[in-house]
Amino acid sequence: MTSKEAVEARLVGSFPRRFVGAMPVRQFLDFLPEADGRPVMPKVVSQDELLALLRKFTTDFDLVDTSGCPDPSVVVGGYEFQPTVGLYKSESTRNGVTDMSTMEAWIIIKPSVQQDPFIDPPPNEDFNAPIPCPEEDLLPYWDTKRDYYPTFEPSDKQSISTRAHMVACTNAFFATQFRRFGFSILLCGSRARFVYWDRSGAVVSRRFDYTSNFIPLAEFLWRLNRASPGDRGVDVSVVPTSLPGSQGSAVRELLGIGSSDPLYGYIVPVDTALQRPKDAEGRPLTTHHFYVGPRPDTKQCSLLEQRTRSFHVWDVAQKRVVFFKETWRPHSQGTSTESEVYRQLHSGRIPNIPTFEHGGDMSAHGTKTITHLFNKAWWCCTPNYKAHLPLVQHRIILGNVERNLSTFKTPKEFLTVFKDALTAHEKAYEYLGLLHRNINMENIGITSEGHGLLMGWECCSSKSRKEFLEIQMGTLPFMSGALLDQSTQDKHHVLADDLESFLHVMMYTMVRYLPGATNVQDRNTLLQIFDEEYVIDQGGRAIGGSRKRKYLADLDFHIVKKFTAPPKITTLLRELCDLFLIRYNGTLQLIERHTRETRFKTRSDLLACHREMMAYVNFSVPSSEDWPDIDISAFYTIMPANRYGF
Repeated sequence: MTSKEAVEARLVGSFPRRFVGAMPVRQFLDFLPEADGRPVMPKVVSQDELLALLRKFTTDFDLVDTSGCPDPSVVVGGYEFQPTVGLYKSESTRNGVTDMSTMEAWIIIKPSVQQDPFIDPPPNEDFNAPIPCPEEDLLPYWDTKRDYYPTFEPSDKQSISTRAHMVACTNAFFATQFRRFGFSILLCGSRARFVYWDRSGAVVSRRFDYTSNFIPLAEFLWRLNRASPGDRGVDVSVVPTSLPGSQGSAVRELLGIGSSDPLYGYIVPVDTALQRPKDAEGRPLTTHHFYVGPRPDTKQCSLLEQRTRSFHVWDVAQKRVVFFKETWRPHSQGTSTESEVYRQLHSGRIPNIPTFEHGGDMSAHGTKTITHLFNKAWWCCTPNYKAHLPLVQHRIILGNVERNLSTFKTPKEFLTVFKDALTAHEKAYEYLGLLHRNINMENIGITSEGHGLLMGWECCSSKSRKEFLEIQMGTLPFMSGALLDQSTQDKHHVLADDLESFLHVMMYTMVRYLPGATNVQDRNTLLQIFDEEYVIDQGGRAIGGSRKRKYLADLDFHIVKKFTAPPKITTLLRELCDLFLIRYNGTLQLIERHTRETRFKTRSDLLACHREMMAYVNFSVPSSEDWPDIDISAFYTIMPANRYGF
């Protein structure tokens, strides 16, 4: 088993320089609305009477000691990272003592002040000034201290361990709930901090001594206690619901939901881009539609990776099954929403694209991340403008998506679906100049007729927009080795990166789901190519992919030796791998540079368009008539899903 230090380092590495601090305590309190009727606040308290006093200011919550009761969602790498105290809504139903899926907030308590994982700026009376405060009086002092200030996030073992604990709880909190943002409290010895979390980072308050000044802690808890669900970060556009009798049973069967599993109602905007509040006769138009569906599966991954949820739902108005997708998309000037991209794709008559029903950006409180707004605050210790991208919650409804790629029934169907998705990518690139930039298993769907659909256009960019193409996008297991290479951090996303992602999807799907003589150990060896550890650098860029580069640089590596499949599948995979040899094989790169012949296309030229890859796939699909129709449905349960849920 991996050591706890290694697991903690991985957790901290998944949240690089995303802590923004140290915000003045009085300013932090304004994240929550003021509340009247608070009990009398003691100014001085002892650590022994802490929990009793906390309960006095959380009358609408149950404060539960969760320190000795792990929840599976906070067990990472075999180690427990549950919070010390959980705050639950009074009389709420929860599964066990520690249930991150119903927790409203949490407290982590460390015995020593030395375990505080942050270093505040040098002490000065100005930093405790009330807000608003005259920045011109503060900045000159702070500027004289910046060169001597070490870092807000120290790298000693105790600091890393505490931050890892915080990140593990946060990952589970957002993964198991419908949340837009959330709050937590960190107590280290006699010192306290507040933390605000959203999907682009975290805002950390300045620390204070709660034993000598209990008022900030009491005030924060009282405001949290009296805040509405929306003000506490709950996504109020998702609500528990039910369907009557036989209709409920029929819908559950269509969606594959168990009789005891809860149903939820999802609100999706009609189309925020059309801006038509009234019809031709002046009557208000419906701005949202209501859908019923399951709770999505939980994936144990970093908060920064929890940006997309998609599953089938029931259209209550039209009595049919449709495909629901929620994304926290980058929100900056010049970027297109996924709804706008689908309209563009359909107006350009791009084939093999799902039917776009409606959708748009959500507009309620918390639907836009705000962590990035504090990068320029006078109190921000480590501004990092590149890492904190603003995000906005976006929902769409798609039609004719029957299944996902992993449910292909035969090798022939898989190749047909793969070819259709590649064709959609080719036409969108050639006719509209769009580069998809997030090719993965979940973004390739299957229709009821067994044809392929290319979905997930939230990361796409115009191939001419260089400023967007330099931002790393994609799903880590299927991202190209070149984009993950530390030596190419300033690399722009190009067509070859998307084509390589298609190859990774094919390779992973064949190894993971196709029955064959390959033993489990060899399959796991192959699958590790797509499940390696990644490091997130200070700019928010993922670094890794060495196994991908290794197997594509050497055709004799693992793929042919270890993977036993029908000969034509092996041949196709080898031909496609050979296309990408030039990207990672230093010898071939050297030969190409010194023997360039302009009359013929080089290996690099073949990756500058779809033609060569399409030719290999097109050749294989007709000949797949001779392939055995292997029923792989019984094979799904043999291989466990990886940490990304694939």
